[in-house]
Amino acid sequence: MRQRPVPIPRTPAPPCKRGPDVSVAPLVSVVIPAYNRVASIRVAIESVLRQSWTDFELLVVDDGSTDGTQDAVRAIPDPRLRLIETPRNMGASAARNLGIEEARGDWVAFQDSDDEWLPLKLEKQMARLLAPRPEGEAGYVAAYCGMMILGEPHGPVGAPDGRMWPRYFPGPEEGVVEGDLLVPLLRMSLISTQTLVARRDRLREVGGFDPELRALIDWDCVLRLAPLGPIAFVDEPLALQRFSTNSITRDRARKLAAQKRMAEKHAALFAAHPKLSARHHYVMAGGHRIAGDLPGARAELALARKLDPGNARYWGMSLGLAALSLLPGRSPDNGSDLK
Repeated sequence: MRQRPVPIPRTPAPPCKRGPDVSVAPLVSVVIPAYNRVASIRVAIESVLRQSWTDFELLVVDDGSTDGTQDAVRAIPDPRLRLIETPRNMGASAARNLGIEEARGDWVAFQDSDDEWLPLKLEKQMARLLAPRPEGEAGYVAAYCGMMILGEPHGPVGAPDGRMWPRYFPGPEEGVVEGDLLVPLLRMSLISTQTLVARRDRLREVGGFDPELRALIDWDCVLRLAPLGPIAFVDEPLALQRFSTNSITRDRARKLAAQKRMAEKHAALFAAHPKLSARHHYVMAGGHRIAGDLPGARAELALARKLDPGNARYWGMSLGLAALSLLPGRSPDNGSDLK
């Protein structure tokens, strides 16, 4: 029997300055956290304001920007737009949580300050969320959609795993899934924050986003949402997410630390699914290998083999690491050739 996750401790929010309000509560609140995004915030905001679904408010939580982001937001004259300013930088998770607390809509959607939505995103997701459910089936607690992952503005770039952008996510290797997503989400992160629309009361129930995590924030949040009810999926690219090779390289160490934290934080869930836990350790082994940390990679692989001893992939990587350690001129614990 699944246990509901314990709400995370909240980071106390400092006093905030709030913009003008409107009198009628909307059905949807859209939250954009922003920190020093003066160059991209207008595009992100306008992609929300262009939505065919119009029953929403847009809350931009400026998280202590020092580059004029607040002025860029104020320059957009739309009564649905409300600027919330924090006197210091609290981090994206705390900024989103502040947006959830300020939200008046029954549903909360999230956009990132450097990404874009296509005009039909909210309309198509809300159509799924508000459609009558079969008798006896629980209502959806959230919905997500597909997105296009883009590279640099001047064309596709090569991803570190060999794939090219632009790329549709979730693709064939991830699969198209909806409903009870707990097990699929234990396998991998399927839902990016800017594709998520969730019930406000459920977001508050699980404690929103964890301010202690520096990566995989969306994965952690939806893992806590999944036990509360089914999640719908709109299999269309309704959001655009931009990445660069520099950002991925810069975030490797942060992502690996977050993966370890996820294994600890959701230990009970992973323990109930040993093969999925093994896969998680295998993925972390790959992170250590890319970083040149062969001892760390071997330790994670040992855990993966223990949990799923019949998986040939884990043994294959172990043999590959052993071969690397025997290369002439290489110390067994020197992974400099992998950096």
